[in-house]
Amino acid sequence: MTLDNFFQHSQKMIMMIKRNYPLITVTGAIIILLLILFSAGTNKKSNDKLLKIESVAIPVASGWGYNILVDNKVFIHQEYIPAIMGKKKFASKGDAMRTAAIAIKKLKQGKQPAITQSDLAALKIAL
Repeated sequence: MTLDNFFQHSQKMIMMIKRNYPLITVTGAIIILLLILFSAGTNKKSNDKLLKIESVAIPVASGWGYNILVDNKVFIHQEYIPAIMGKKKFASKGDAMRTAAIAIKKLKQGKQPAITQSDLAALKIAL
């Protein structure tokens, strides 16, 4: 193929692309839309496979504690206020449940469910 033939062939290809540009654009947009819809559908299916995480307040002698259940099985059994010295129980059911909610939030974020003294202070847990 000579340089002139190559140039003529290239010009023909450019003209063909220019004529079919709207078709190419619409086809590309449809493909992108289908990919987005397909990925949204697969994400929904994977969410159905997530384990159920919930908390339950448990009455303990002179106070409250909590259990965190994963798929209806006890994952964390907490009879005492975490992150403080000694074995002090939660003064109220609400304190126990708010603390459990922080641990669950951390679990769902893929973090360790450890409760810190800062967490307790932010929740205004009675110590």
